[in-house]
Amino acid sequence: MTILRIGLAALLLLAAAAAVAGAAPPYDGSKPMQCSIETTMICSDPNVCVRGTSQTVNLPPVLNVDVEKRLISGAATGRTIKIAWVNRDGGRLLIGGTELGGGWTMAVAQESGAMSSAVIVRSGGFLVFGSCTAN
Repeated sequence: MTILRIGLAALLLLAAAAAVAGAAPPYDGSKPMQCSIETTMICSDPNVCVRGTSQTVNLPPVLNVDVEKRLISGAATGRTIKIAWVNRDGGRLLIGGTELGGGWTMAVAQESGAMSSAVIVRSGGFLVFGSCTAN
């Protein structure tokens, strides 16, 4: 009877390990994410960049990223941005799009949720750094 219990326990452990190994990384876009903006770097000229916050670049402090719906939201005004493309490469979820004559790209580390983004606008651009959590 004891051998049967040990064998059953070992089988359950192997099944659990296989399930964990086969699970998708937590930040692969399969679930909506909330991405907090911690720091921005705004560059309006190749010689001058200024450190700021989400408010400095007129973004909400937290972005709601829904890859399945291809939508980013979070602004108090209800404004949304459409995700035009999605890719996964080098352990990172990569998404991007265009809006109002500019372009943007966001990269999220699939294992840790570390986020960085680049936004190009007509008068320069800015970088955004933060972290995401899966809902």
